[in-house]
Amino acid sequence: MNIKRTITIPIVLVVLAAVGCNEAKPSRSNAIERATSAKPLLTSTAPSALPTPVAEKEPDLPKAALAIEPVLHTTDGLTIRRLVTAPEVEHREPVAPSALFERAEERIYAFVEVSNESDEAKVLLVHFIGPEGQVSGGIELNIPPAVPRWRTWAHTRHANEPGLWRVEIRSTDGALLGALPFEVEPSR
Repeated sequence: MNIKRTITIPIVLVVLAAVGCNEAKPSRSNAIERATSAKPLLTSTAPSALPTPVAEKEPDLPKAALAIEPVLHTTDGLTIRRLVTAPEVEHREPVAPSALFERAEERIYAFVEVSNESDEAKVLLVHFIGPEGQVSGGIELNIPPAVPRWRTWAHTRHANEPGLWRVEIRSTDGALLGALPFEVEPSR
């Protein structure tokens, strides 16, 4: 009887361990589906040595679905690491980044991630430029000194005219640090 008990207990332990270690696949959260935008995504990474915009059209996609890489530059210790347009910003991050906005959008945000290697605070100027060349903005973003990563944003409520717009990030001396196009759709 003692042999059965010494064999049975390890077998039971192995079976319990095997059953307990097999996790069922978690169901996919519908929060992921809600957060996923059907609109094209614009995003960027740190600039390469020679930053150039990329505009390659994928087959059967509308003109607004172009894969666009923003033009990013470095000047006077400031480096734009990321430039994204989005309809919202929550928890210091853009929500559903997009290049295509409906005319009825309340706000369009220009989200900027920047590093400042200098020992002085810097100011960035954000302008939203419309299809006819009209300028909205002139928003000042203050960047503290010696920060490796600073996230900030500006928004406009005046991007109402349908067409191709762009957001520009400039230093106070007028040097272009970042530019990113986006489109406002006409009302349906």
